[in-house]
Amino acid sequence: MKKKPTHEQFQKQLDYMVQTLRADILEGKYATGDYLPSELEQAKMFRLSNKSVRKGLDILNAEGWIEKIPRVGSRVLAKRETVRLTVGINRTDEVNMKLSGLAELFCKRYPWIELEFVPFVSDLGGPGDQRKLAEFDAIVINHLQFQRMKESGHLHLFAPLPEKREIYPFLSGLFKDGGMQYVYPIIFSPIVLCYNKRHFRERGLAEPDGSWTWSDLVRNAIELTNGNGRFGFAFYLLNENRWPLFWLQAGEDLRQEGRSPESLRHSRLMDAVRLCKSIISNRDFFPMFLSENNREINAMFQEGRLSMVINSYMGMNDWQESPGLEYDVSPLPYMNEPITLMISQGVGVLKQTGHPEEAMLLADFLTSLPGQQYIGSHTLSIPSHWGADSSPNKKAFAVPGRYSMYREMMFSYRTHASLGIPALSYSHIFKHVRAYWADLIDERELCERMAEALSEREEHVPG
Repeated sequence: MKKKPTHEQFQKQLDYMVQTLRADILEGKYATGDYLPSELEQAKMFRLSNKSVRKGLDILNAEGWIEKIPRVGSRVLAKRETVRLTVGINRTDEVNMKLSGLAELFCKRYPWIELEFVPFVSDLGGPGDQRKLAEFDAIVINHLQFQRMKESGHLHLFAPLPEKREIYPFLSGLFKDGGMQYVYPIIFSPIVLCYNKRHFRERGLAEPDGSWTWSDLVRNAIELTNGNGRFGFAFYLLNENRWPLFWLQAGEDLRQEGRSPESLRHSRLMDAVRLCKSIISNRDFFPMFLSENNREINAMFQEGRLSMVINSYMGMNDWQESPGLEYDVSPLPYMNEPITLMISQGVGVLKQTGHPEEAMLLADFLTSLPGQQYIGSHTLSIPSHWGADSSPNKKAFAVPGRYSMYREMMFSYRTHASLGIPALSYSHIFKHVRAYWADLIDERELCERMAEALSEREEHVPG
């Protein structure tokens, strides 16, 4: 009895059929107006069922290569005019998604579309959003940028997208409003602890695990600091994917009304602020290094000057070309609850685009199985498509041994929204905390300023 092909084998056969017919049309084997071989002939050529052949022809029809004439056949369409899409991106998107490789795949599939990726000003969520995005057909943004645009009432700049069930639902929800999908998630990551395995081995220390509290981290970080240019732990404090971690782990709802300075002073929120200050000011293991961004911290870890850092799976792409770096990942140490921050990047189509069909094709491709599998095999970023296998043995380079840990951590994922304060107010509130950490104000003044800031937030919170 002939064995039925697996889903993966079927997909490869179907992809081969579609790619072959595309190439034949491009090379002129089938000219404009020609009919492709009958479905029966193609079934024999590509060893597929008639139903599968029809599925392949539907793909070519949707892509604009052919038109299906009822009871006649599939006719090759005229060559389409070149369309150029301008796509706004954040500066790290090329590394985190290998956009140049994705663009090459996309343009092979849709050869009449050209892509130009242009970095844009990342501080979205203000009156100038429309002007900043005027030149783009589509943009790649993170969930925090989306949240700020939502709070500013600027989601009308996006074209609504049909829902995609193959994307993790908890990710799709980050980019929705009123039940409408405005951005497709492409990649995501929990914030984790990365550590140098060699440093732990040299000191005879047990590697981090999910039971670690911040006290465990501090104790081990002191042991790992060697007094000769190597420090036990550091992170880029000013990043909005770093300092909120401590507030999230406090497990206290900031949406409580009537916060007084005195109640704040005795809250778990203030415990988190004190904990963070005690860590960043401890010169026994935390360097007095004024880093400008996460990448400087990552570079120090790569050079072996740091034993532990806070990072994301996207950030670990900085270490792809570091064969001598022996590192692994662990859940973030915790305070009251084993909670971590989850972040995501997605693509949205702008309503103003003059090429809505092509921009939609791009958004669809970046979140399709082929596009997601490319990301999964060429980066350490985690694809948003639940069917895209991002396991270590599918990658073209060495990966941390505990890479797949993110699946078991999903119960601990929280987002910035869990803080209970608008994303637009982060900088206003955080400046007071920074002043306290720098010893410019004392705890009493911090609590007074925080109570006032939270009160303003309650009065102006978006509906």
